[in-house]
Amino acid sequence: MKKSTFYFICEHIHPHQVQSLFLSDDEHTPGQIKLFMSLLPLIKFNNLQYISINQVHDADLLFIMLSHLENHVQIQSLSINGYPIQVNKRKSRSITEILTTLPSLEHLTFIDSSLLITLQQPLSKLTHLTIHSCTFNDLRMIFHWVPNLFYLQISIPFGHHMVTFDYIPLHLSFLIIESKSWTLFNEFENLFSLTPSLKSLVLTITGEQDLLDGRRWKTLIKTKLPHLTKFALNITPEENNMTGDNVLIPFQDSFWTIEKRWHMACLISTTTSSCARLFSVPHFSSTDVWYPPGEGFFNYSLTSYSFNENCTELRLIDFPSEDLIPTPFKHIRTLWLESSIDTIDQLQKFINLLSVNHLKIGGCVRRIPLNVLFQAAPNIYQLTMCGKTLVQIINSLPDSQNVFEQIKNLNMKQTVHSMDIDQICQSFPKLEHISLSVKNQDDIFRIFNELHYLNSIAAHWTCPFKTPLSVIDEYLQQNNICTDGTYSFHVSSLHVWMD
Repeated sequence: MKKSTFYFICEHIHPHQVQSLFLSDDEHTPGQIKLFMSLLPLIKFNNLQYISINQVHDADLLFIMLSHLENHVQIQSLSINGYPIQVNKRKSRSITEILTTLPSLEHLTFIDSSLLITLQQPLSKLTHLTIHSCTFNDLRMIFHWVPNLFYLQISIPFGHHMVTFDYIPLHLSFLIIESKSWTLFNEFENLFSLTPSLKSLVLTITGEQDLLDGRRWKTLIKTKLPHLTKFALNITPEENNMTGDNVLIPFQDSFWTIEKRWHMACLISTTTSSCARLFSVPHFSSTDVWYPPGEGFFNYSLTSYSFNENCTELRLIDFPSEDLIPTPFKHIRTLWLESSIDTIDQLQKFINLLSVNHLKIGGCVRRIPLNVLFQAAPNIYQLTMCGKTLVQIINSLPDSQNVFEQIKNLNMKQTVHSMDIDQICQSFPKLEHISLSVKNQDDIFRIFNELHYLNSIAAHWTCPFKTPLSVIDEYLQQNNICTDGTYSFHVSSLHVWMD
């Protein structure tokens, strides 16, 4: 978002009319949350019903925001997303006390379960809970404070194993678990004996070979989950010798294919011919595909299933011959080229270029008619590649064909050399966001001066800058680049949301 647009909105909205609010301190808008709070304190939004706070990095700022919502009678949904932040026990307890003052709160998304275990009163109205980093041990305590929970989505970090639950809310109907910890089948049998109301179950798990047993899953569902209508598995098992047929045949009886209409597929190792992943289709079909298929693994199904149908990211290593052109990729959003191109016809034969909006170019690419490609794919607005390769490709084109105004977002991998900064700025004059690594502080200042449409920049460097924060702040203010503090400066990075 442009800073001017943000200020315009803040100047013209009437807080009492706002029902939904989204704030974010991501790399495109660092400092947005604090700036918004200085202009329009949340306490004025007395009709607010939905609020989402993304990438908040400061525990004190989070506490201030939530304190402005205390006793708010209209809040139905509160979503706090981002990386875990350190919150001491006293402040954590204050945060959970605020949550208990929200009488209409039904949907809650939280960063970390450790913040919620300090609850001392039930959230009786809460029906939907999402926790981005949650341990089973914390969940066991949290369950007692959310008696009417209907929907639960959790992500379990590595090293936190299943525990024995003494209570699970009776009305829990939708459950999504993504776990990086090792899992045993009998742990799920114990867990699901306490969830007879489940209607939807989605699992992404790693664990023992028994998790591949279709007969055992069928028994579990029929005996413990009688109301289940949606079921999706994504299992990465231990090393095994089970072939695709061994795994999938038990999932082919009438219970799976006719009664439930749930379908499974496998990722097979070409080295061992064994199952490396069992997954539900289409729910867990890969959205990113390599072409030609990468050596080592291939998708396998006992039914005719098009694994390319849901593909949105294609990594192209080489081009197919005329007699081996694959089923067209219709919905590619991100196209990753790892091979040089002579003509765009090579792509158009099997890719709908109109759907592409993000182009990635690998470091091995030496030839690509960028100008022709962008004409054939007019919806590409984001480009990712290493700076050296980019400059080589630009310099290979005539001057009349090396300006690309449609690119608004440029991400450059590896360090960009000082001598290439001017060329990059000239070729992409309409950039709104740029992310890059540089060697010298002055290179960042040149970018500020040359890219006049820039809204934000994320700059990184390998050697820590010795420049003090006060100097950076003075430069940004004196040059009217950022006069309201919406930037983040560290020893190895600078993120700026520009005026």
